[in-house]
Amino acid sequence: MEKKERIPQLDIYRAIAIFAVLAIHATSRTLAETLDTSMFHPFLFVNKFSQFAVPSFVFLSGFVLFYNYIDRSLGGKTLGKFYSRRLIYIIVPYVMFSLFYFVLKMTAGHTWGLPPAELASKLGKYLWTGTAYTHLYYVIIIIQFYVLFPLMLWCLQKVRRLAAWAPIIGLLLQWGFVLLNKYMVTHGYWHLTKGSLAITYFSYFLLGAAVAVYYSSLKKWLIPTREGWRSGKGFVWIVLWLLWIAAGVIHVELWFNNYTKKTVINSLWYEAFSNIHALLSCLVLMQISFLLYGAGRSLLTRSLVSVGACSFGIYLLHPALLYFYRKLPLHGGSLAYTAGIVGGWLVALLGSWLVVSIAFRYVKPAWIIFGSAPQKSKSEAKHTG
Repeated sequence: MEKKERIPQLDIYRAIAIFAVLAIHATSRTLAETLDTSMFHPFLFVNKFSQFAVPSFVFLSGFVLFYNYIDRSLGGKTLGKFYSRRLIYIIVPYVMFSLFYFVLKMTAGHTWGLPPAELASKLGKYLWTGTAYTHLYYVIIIIQFYVLFPLMLWCLQKVRRLAAWAPIIGLLLQWGFVLLNKYMVTHGYWHLTKGSLAITYFSYFLLGAAVAVYYSSLKKWLIPTREGWRSGKGFVWIVLWLLWIAAGVIHVELWFNNYTKKTVINSLWYEAFSNIHALLSCLVLMQISFLLYGAGRSLLTRSLVSVGACSFGIYLLHPALLYFYRKLPLHGGSLAYTAGIVGGWLVALLGSWLVVSIAFRYVKPAWIIFGSAPQKSKSEAKHTG
């Protein structure tokens, strides 16, 4: 089977998504700290509009997996290689960082005096649930998708046209669970933590699967070009972007009214607009990625590609840098406060990027900590659009 062309623009996609992750974490405290001030609305906008970050990474995982495997037989040898790579480049770094954040948590909380059995139990729970630190749940979600992937792939290979319905199937499964969980909780039957279960991200993963299966025919719609504008596709792109902005703004305003006016509405409205905005973001981010890559091999493009290639390591490391940055005594008015938040975002990004990229360049076993090393570019510098 002929190997699929690599899509280097996806590294820019990863870079944009990791910027959004860092924006959420850098502004996480601002919502409580700036409530009832003029700064609250801008920080709320940054925080809530950026909530597409994890869904967009889930979409990309679905896209990459199905793009690479849809035309390949997933026999025993291929399956073994598939899972061994995930064990080496995903689970090993996850375990290493879980241990690191466990030590950080226990030291910060001065709780090393707990009985050894309790410490071991706590660590085991953290590893199993992805709760050693607030961001590690994402790795647990991705591992769940890796477990489910062979079955999903088999279904789409058996009935290829099922891929066209994959996003709808994902939405139905995701919302079926959301509704079941909401109303079962209401009646006191059970409560599951939605954020750490793959089913709450099915619409994004299966949208990625559908786009991957039909990529060769869809890319003329996904990739903005002059020819596309001339052939009338520009109208579709404008509508897509307007819907994306509108869904994001409505989602932000729902939260703004909730925080400032104590407006009480059904929580499903928050869920719905978050879902719509994130789904549209998956497509918009692809367009932005191709546009930025098409600008040529500028410093900006090369930097974005590098950030994207290091994004998993940046994701794992950046909360530690933010944690220590927030220990600094930052004082002053609203301007100084804003500069401090922006500074946190920059420290988390630039510090993590520097550490990860240097580690990959000079430390051979860096994969143990940061996962798969960036691929050396050869002919993939050519545009795929």
